[in-house]
Amino acid sequence: MKNIFLFALYIFTFSLIFFIYETTIITSFEIKDEASFISNSSSSLLVSKKNISVNPENDSTPPVINITYPPYPPTVTTGKFILYINAKDEGGSGIHNISALAHTFPFNGHFPIDLNFFPLPLKNSSDNWIQGYFPIMINTTGAYRIIIKALDNAGNPSYAETTINAAIPKEDPNNKSLGFEKKIPKIAFIRPTFTEAAYQEHGFYRFYNKYGFPDFDKNITTDLDMLNVKTPLSVPQYINDYINETELSHLNNITALAPINGTELDDISFGGYPDPQPFWIPFIDHMRKNVPDAIVTIIRDEDVNDDHIFASSNNKTNAYDMLLLFHNEYVTQKEYDNLRQFVKNGGIIVFVDANVFYAEVKYDKDNQKITLVKGHDFEYNGKSVKRSVDERYYNETKEWVGGNYQRGDIHRNINFTNNPFNYTHLEEEFVNNREDKIIMDYGIKFPAKEILIKPDLKDIKVATYVLDYGKGKSIMFGLFAETLADNDKFLKFYDNLITQVFCSKVNSC
Repeated sequence: MKNIFLFALYIFTFSLIFFIYETTIITSFEIKDEASFISNSSSSLLVSKKNISVNPENDSTPPVINITYPPYPPTVTTGKFILYINAKDEGGSGIHNISALAHTFPFNGHFPIDLNFFPLPLKNSSDNWIQGYFPIMINTTGAYRIIIKALDNAGNPSYAETTINAAIPKEDPNNKSLGFEKKIPKIAFIRPTFTEAAYQEHGFYRFYNKYGFPDFDKNITTDLDMLNVKTPLSVPQYINDYINETELSHLNNITALAPINGTELDDISFGGYPDPQPFWIPFIDHMRKNVPDAIVTIIRDEDVNDDHIFASSNNKTNAYDMLLLFHNEYVTQKEYDNLRQFVKNGGIIVFVDANVFYAEVKYDKDNQKITLVKGHDFEYNGKSVKRSVDERYYNETKEWVGGNYQRGDIHRNINFTNNPFNYTHLEEEFVNNREDKIIMDYGIKFPAKEILIKPDLKDIKVATYVLDYGKGKSIMFGLFAETLADNDKFLKFYDNLITQVFCSKVNSC
């Protein structure tokens, strides 16, 4: 409490002094649209004492502005954090001011969010180059888009933006204890950024394809850079960095945070081009229909790795009620443990796709890279690679997820005798826990010649099921169901299952 008080006092004093000697801080949030952001601001740092140039043709180059900290994806559970920025005016007229606005999703042209912050300069700022920071306070759970604008003295604007996922504890008026209110469900879709990274050009799969299935006693010491790859940028970063937009990115829905049109990483499984992911939209839209009062957001593998699915540093209290995963094939050990703990605490995880948790990776937060550790038939110790297990967490996963990946060639001649969604075989998860409660058995059938070689294939069951684990539940569709995102019959099945399992648990639908 003392530290919080001193921090608040410091911010107030610094802001007051700067207000008196350098500029006027504007804190009105009556901005109605993005156009008014050009001349007004919710929170503004006036940098230069010059007037805006009356001859803007002398400087037509917009400033360059960057959010330097925190790295994407910033997620907060305490409500307090600091956003660092820098801006440089290469046109020579000088930075006039730095301003900020914020909104929640969906965006309807209004900026009603009062973030309760004042921008502050750093000591080595100048007219042409400015470093500053924004102490930010967020009071309500949700997904926030924060837009930072730099305006030079010639009137040229430039923008940077980030998205903040906030899961904020609230005081329970009944017992005065700190806890998460359950009246408003909190739901997060997890973007599988570690898996996206693995599939990029000159990544994991180029290594796998090159070395095949070596002998178990062989050490591989070449091409190790393929197993150490960058994670994808945020969608706003991708837009600004690769399409070179200087205008605001008009993100009008939370799905704009998903890689609907692909990412900056070429995907080798998609012919070496960015893989568009339109399946996000129907799954999120239907979730909003099923739970209309819920706060729905998109987080990333990095968030789960960094404990942001929990309240503060306490991993015994969940920050969300339900998580939905797609093709989360690659996870860190910390991410895996956190997801398991999330269910144990009472949360619900919906596995939309099969082939999850197949391999372990290590995440380098400073360099935003992942490195293969173990799984997918290889093991990497940092110096050499050798042959290893296929599914990294086979035994653990069957305990709390209830199934495992049905390994095999995706081009195999597999049929489903119960196929109400006209699903085409791709990747499936088979039932592997006696406690699984089967919702729909798809009647998988393997070719007779394969059963002759491996007789236990006739007993394999691919199904949609629910498994109770700890205080929570795992829901596994068993199929690579993102391919059914445009199938109305499947989406109705998805709706009914979510309503039956989730809505009955939180009693808020």
